[in-house]
Amino acid sequence: MNVFILEDKWIEQRYLEQTLRKIRADLEIPKMTILPFTDVDSMMAKLPEPSIDNVFLLDIEINGNKKAGLQASQQIRQHDAFATIIFITVHDEFLPTTYKFKSEALDFIAKGHNDITAKLKDDFIFITKKQRHQQPVQWLTLKTSAGYLKEDLSNIYYFEPNPANSHQSLLHTTDNQVLTINVTLNELENEFPVLFRAHRHYLINPLKVVSHHTLRFMGNDQDYPFSRLRTKRLFAQLKKLESPLKII
Repeated sequence: MNVFILEDKWIEQRYLEQTLRKIRADLEIPKMTILPFTDVDSMMAKLPEPSIDNVFLLDIEINGNKKAGLQASQQIRQHDAFATIIFITVHDEFLPTTYKFKSEALDFIAKGHNDITAKLKDDFIFITKKQRHQQPVQWLTLKTSAGYLKEDLSNIYYFEPNPANSHQSLLHTTDNQVLTINVTLNELENEFPVLFRAHRHYLINPLKVVSHHTLRFMGNDQDYPFSRLRTKRLFAQLKKLESPLKII
């Protein structure tokens, strides 16, 4: 678990670090990396890849900017859809404003609250339960112009080159979205061995294939180009993935 603290007052920062160490011991959290920051830019420069293991404790007023934490939460959420965000601040009047920034915060704790430790402990109990009950999903972390997109493999049909930009690819999803990815097919193929190069212009999710005579995906009646020379390789990969092809 990675816990990022955004707090410009050293005493408050130290208090949160000590509180987190106590919570980690009480809840027997196997690993907790605490990363304190006093300004937004430094924290943003250290953002990790999107993960349910990322937790952000944000003060709202940083170095005189009364909305710095809110603005930071917006950037974090755009980058990481899975992280947990918790506000800890004296500005409890900003609670309604958090919804405008679409930060989807788990909690909003006032610094004047008598028992911040208890409230934070309850939050971390919730976070650890969520981590334990997370369904086993194979995620692909993909770079986009807006940051990183974390996509479930089961939601992917295929990638193809972007005709408008040779350094990009187009991701086609099962819910009919077409998303621009800032990597090439070759780079995707090297990074994600689970994907299969069915054709020079198609990198597919083999687990979605239902026919190899003309390449067709489950839930999709359209036919796509498929190199016959790659048939044996496709069957070999499906066997390795323990997912036999259902020919239609």
